[in-house]
Amino acid sequence: MLKNVCLLFLVVALVTCQRGGKAKNKAKNMDREGARDRVENVDREAVADKAAGKKNKFKDMFGDGKNLSKKKLLKMTSEHLPTGIHLPTGVKGAPEACINADFGESPGMDRIRRNAKDKFYACAFINFQYGVGEDKVSPPYTAETVDMRFELFKKCVDEVNKQNKRFKAGKDTHQAGINFFCDLTDDERRPFSNGLLIPDN
Repeated sequence: MLKNVCLLFLVVALVTCQRGGKAKNKAKNMDREGARDRVENVDREAVADKAAGKKNKFKDMFGDGKNLSKKKLLKMTSEHLPTGIHLPTGVKGAPEACINADFGESPGMDRIRRNAKDKFYACAFINFQYGVGEDKVSPPYTAETVDMRFELFKKCVDEVNKQNKRFKAGKDTHQAGINFFCDLTDDERRPFSNGLLIPDN
């Protein structure tokens, strides 16, 4: 009797496995057919146009025919950097275009999103160091202080971009820009406000 029960269970298990395998194969074939249908229905020109739009997003930032692609912007090299430029931890350098751009107008700075990765702020930070010149109020950077100054600068860039977006949207009457305040602590800024307390937004 026990043999018959075991044999019955074995037969049921085999039949169930075969049905399950057939169901899986049927589902795979349906997925393949659905994928083929979706591929055939894709508007290839629309896809190509969309890809080209993303590819050219960072082009024509300078005028005068100079282009800086996103790939070049993020490909960091330090060979073109002047002496005296201090790089934050993890940043290897930046394209020469970051130096050549006007002060406060580094390529792509207005497109940096709040709290983005450091590599997006690096070009603007290098442009700031190179262009601030005699207006610089903060102490000379060292390997120990550059990261702290970079954090202050990133906050400044975020505030500048936020204000300029409000201006472009017609929600405010003035624009903001990068200046020598961008790498200063609150204590270092205080003498320039004549004791006026400026509230945080």
